[in-house]
Amino acid sequence: MAAVCVRWARVAIICSLIGCFGWVGEASAQEPACPGVWAKLAPEEGWNRGFEVMGQSRSFWLMLPKASGPRPLLLALHGTRETGEAFARRARLRDFVERGFIVVAPQAVGNGTVWPVWDAMRMPSEAAAPNRDLAFFDRLLACLGEHLEVDPRRRYVGGHSAGGMMTNAVLQRRSEVFAGGVVASGVMSLTAPATPAPLSPLAVLVTWGGERDVWSGRVGSVKVSGFSFVEQAALASSFYAAQPGVQHMRCSADAGHAWLWRLNGWMIDRLLAHPKGSAGSVEWGSPPAGVTCSREAFAVPRVPEVECGESPVAGCQAACQMMADCAAENGTLRHVWRPTLKALGLGDGSCGGCVEACARVGAGEADRAVLACVEAQGAAARCGPGIEGALPMVKALNTCCAGRSGSGICRSACQALSRSPSALRFFAVCRP
Repeated sequence: MAAVCVRWARVAIICSLIGCFGWVGEASAQEPACPGVWAKLAPEEGWNRGFEVMGQSRSFWLMLPKASGPRPLLLALHGTRETGEAFARRARLRDFVERGFIVVAPQAVGNGTVWPVWDAMRMPSEAAAPNRDLAFFDRLLACLGEHLEVDPRRRYVGGHSAGGMMTNAVLQRRSEVFAGGVVASGVMSLTAPATPAPLSPLAVLVTWGGERDVWSGRVGSVKVSGFSFVEQAALASSFYAAQPGVQHMRCSADAGHAWLWRLNGWMIDRLLAHPKGSAGSVEWGSPPAGVTCSREAFAVPRVPEVECGESPVAGCQAACQMMADCAAENGTLRHVWRPTLKALGLGDGSCGGCVEACARVGAGEADRAVLACVEAQGAAARCGPGIEGALPMVKALNTCCAGRSGSGICRSACQALSRSPSALRFFAVCRP
């Protein structure tokens, strides 16, 4: 700790003498690789702070190998409510260092909008906006390359949970930079760029902790009662397996919400054997005991269907069926929005409560207009897995309830959605 304080004091003194400037705007080739004092100040093991990118002061945890010469590099992305250092210890990334890797673990500063950690998940309308986290990674890798001997053919990215989510976002945008990646319990939904393009050749390992891979907790004002990563692992596995240039493998173990550190040695061997530009497929081989792996895409698990019966009120059956199709049958959101679905009468896997509740409050003129609108939206809706699969329902409610504050249907729906704070990020019509 004393060494870190002395180093930070040295940075502060240099800043006071020559001035530290923030880098404003997107990362670009015209900017120097290292911002401010980092042009002359080489990063050291431990915490490095004051790395200015796009007006933000960023930090990163660095672990260096004893070996010299061009070294492989792992960009390690931490999960929710932890630091880069904590993730490096939890995932036992010292295993990578002992095999010659430079391990750099950047620290998030809450740039995310859908999930407030990394800026990985975005609504489709926001997908093309500048990304400060991605600009930070670009600048950080370029700067490390100025000071350290990094093998440009052996750069990899990996992360767990929120870090796995950001790994999905990075691989889809910087596949030309990395030779491979490890997506550990990472959300795939809403991580695609505005204009998706074929990926450059990569070796990608998708991992999750089996059926018990569930996370619950709070980040700021966002609370999640339970998020299952099984369906998201299937979405990621299916995506990478379908990419022509990607050598894909997926592995799971009954470990819960965890980085599968027992795979470290095995995955190190496989990643090192796949430098950028290598020809042929990756020889994945057999994983350690207790871990199940396959090169075949992991199919999205089936969810029990919910059938909504008839209602004496026109439109109630269609509205409830749409919510059932898009949320109650959604392998991701049926866990996250469980309190909301229960309040809507969909919590027990049946639809009766929803239809009855709709009939009780849907008799007014405003309600009839809302239900007619939802029924029209539902006729063209195509629900599916993942958060994207629920967007038709999101669009229907935001469209049909806009300007209809007198609708009991809309009021009751918004009251139910308030039980799942994460849901309100999607339903603008329900926000105060």
